Amino acid sequence: MADAQTPIEDTPVPSQDAPPKDSTVEKPEKTDPKDKNAKIVKVIDGGRESSKRMRKDHFQEWKRNVELRMGKIATMYTGGLDLDDDDLQTEINPDWALTKTKTANLFSQVPTVQGTHENLQYAPAVSPFMKQMNYEIGEKRAHVAVAMEEALNDVVNAAGIAGAIVGYAARFDMVDVPSVEVWQSPKGPIPVKAMTEDQQHALMDAGILPKQSVNRKVSDKFYVTRISPVDLLVPSDFTGSCFDDGDWVGRTGRLPWSVAKAEFKLSEEDKDNLLSGYDKPSADELRTDAEQSGLLETKGVKFDEIYYWRYRFDSDEKNFNAIWKVVFVEGKKDPVIHEPWDGQELDEKTRQYIGATVFPIRFLTLTYITDNPIPPSDSAAGRPQVNDLRRSRNQMFANRRRSMPLRWFDVNRVDPLIQANLMRGTIQGFIPFNGNGNNGIGEIARASYPAEDFTFDSMTKQDLMELWQIGPDQLGAASTGKKSTGQSQLQQQNFATRIGQERSRVAYFFLSICQVLAGLMVLHSDFPVLTGDEKAAMQKAWDNKHIIHDLVLKIRPDSTIVLDTQAQLQRYTQFLNLTAKSGFVNPEPIIAKMAELSGIDPAEVMIKPQGKPPDQPNISYRFSSKDDIINPVVFAILKKAGMAPSAEEIEEAKQLLMSSVAPPKPPAPQGAPGAGGAPPLPPGGAPPAPPAAPAGQPHPTDGAHPDWHLADKVAKRGRDIGPGGS
Repeated sequence: MADAQTPIEDTPVPSQDAPPKDSTVEKPEKTDPKDKNAKIVKVIDGGRESSKRMRKDHFQEWKRNVELRMGKIATMYTGGLDLDDDDLQTEINPDWALTKTKTANLFSQVPTVQGTHENLQYAPAVSPFMKQMNYEIGEKRAHVAVAMEEALNDVVNAAGIAGAIVGYAARFDMVDVPSVEVWQSPKGPIPVKAMTEDQQHALMDAGILPKQSVNRKVSDKFYVTRISPVDLLVPSDFTGSCFDDGDWVGRTGRLPWSVAKAEFKLSEEDKDNLLSGYDKPSADELRTDAEQSGLLETKGVKFDEIYYWRYRFDSDEKNFNAIWKVVFVEGKKDPVIHEPWDGQELDEKTRQYIGATVFPIRFLTLTYITDNPIPPSDSAAGRPQVNDLRRSRNQMFANRRRSMPLRWFDVNRVDPLIQANLMRGTIQGFIPFNGNGNNGIGEIARASYPAEDFTFDSMTKQDLMELWQIGPDQLGAASTGKKSTGQSQLQQQNFATRIGQERSRVAYFFLSICQVLAGLMVLHSDFPVLTGDEKAAMQKAWDNKHIIHDLVLKIRPDSTIVLDTQAQLQRYTQFLNLTAKSGFVNPEPIIAKMAELSGIDPAEVMIKPQGKPPDQPNISYRFSSKDDIINPVVFAILKKAGMAPSAEEIEEAKQLLMSSVAPPKPPAPQGAPGAGGAPPLPPGGAPPAPPAAPAGQPHPTDGAHPDWHLADKVAKRGRDIGPGGS
């Protein structure tokens, strides 16, 4: 090993291939960075022009797909000749229903994105970070749902390929801030952070506190914008389906002059020259209306924006994740921007890039054709069947035009006046005839349409449905013919398998958008949705400025599809029944969602649940004697369990026992107060007191029943009988 103080490059290394000392060894020359960048720009510029020529070859087909979906005749012209023969066919557009059904089955709502991290020490930061991300992809922020809907229509109907760009934009103004952290005041050092903003400005205006001008963020946003297929740029020699594997990707864009001037640092002297390239030829767009008089009033700058892997063009670049950005403005020869992409930053400590590590332009394709990165759309693939249907319908209408109902009449038997009325078509009632009129008026036989043509029409429809893998059941139409339950289930299962494969590609496209957005959030987001505790927990577990986020994003496979209300309620109910008592879930948001789906405002009906009392022990007692129940220990157990009677209940029980052993009351005699025929009781309800007996005489009731007495005690145990008892 070489000495630690000796530079390795100065250590002699013996070698048999070493040249003689007197020979001259050519050392590699260091390339000037400006020359290196100029060579890279030249290569990318050539690839950009080649890509534009390649995409122009698809314009006519893409425009035809869009126009035919709307039921219009295509309007492509080449050399002044109309090359489209669709005007000879009946205008039907099955692509309209098929496209709407296919896009709805692929993606119809923005799902909730879940995240995990391979390193468990960063796990506490994942939950608050994903909370902010799901807020950013919502309808009020990045508008991911709009970009997804537009991209799906591009890939299913128009072009077979779709694109979206993910970015971050901010606006700043210059403000004065203190240039020191501690101010040495006459009374001693004072931290600048301890001062209010007004105090800082007062000291800076007075020249006491040193200041500096910095950019302050005024407004910022994350955005996800769909890119038209006619504006996508991919290398012409690229043959794969993962566009991140290409050397570069790009797009053609347009900006108003005020925005482009600040974005690209343009000068007013170049304004007229740069605005002249804004007009887009009608053949280069997919709109059917070529009128652009309204657009001419808002001319802007047309540019090509390219992102490329730096190591593919620069051998000195050692990091595979380094992405550079170059922008060409139409009207200027040299690029206006050529610099490292601001969507990532290199951490000097770890030598790794923080932020997004994939291209910000994301691509979506549903099909891969070998060595063809731009596949045909479903509309283009089904065009032969649609044309067959249109020809078949055209023949039906042509036959109908030639087979209009016509009637004849015998001029020798029909009166001339009636003949004139018949030819004018004014007679629709009775016509007088002398004799049988069947031989006077009749209908000319019409040519019948061949029945096999209807069979061909039906077969063509079936072929089209098989190509799209969408049948009447998926379209919501009534299916003809009888099917067993097993056949219907098998058909739906096969449809789910086919559509599931394409859903996974759409889900990957959506998650790749979220992946870029996560990288941009790491660099630029202030996480405004998070509470102070959530932000502190995230920052404690993860230093996002120095640690690669490297999140694993995922969504539920079917969460991109809107379910009907009953299906959603069934899912929530099943989940709540299975997990509510487990203690691992919070049922409150689930119940609130169920209330919303039921058309009830959760704020009006939901309350905080009352604390559930502890479960009482299930205690059973068996008393063998009266002494057991009055035992102090037994009574204490009953009292602790809340089963001991109160003093009032005991007193009431005594009264009931005394009533149960008291002799029955004799019936009132005839004539007694209240009995039948007797005078009514006095107002008090109590009978009059019997007359008092004379002194020295017994009371009349004494000894009335001398044989009535209390029952003797029944001996039930030997201890009650006593010694010697039997």
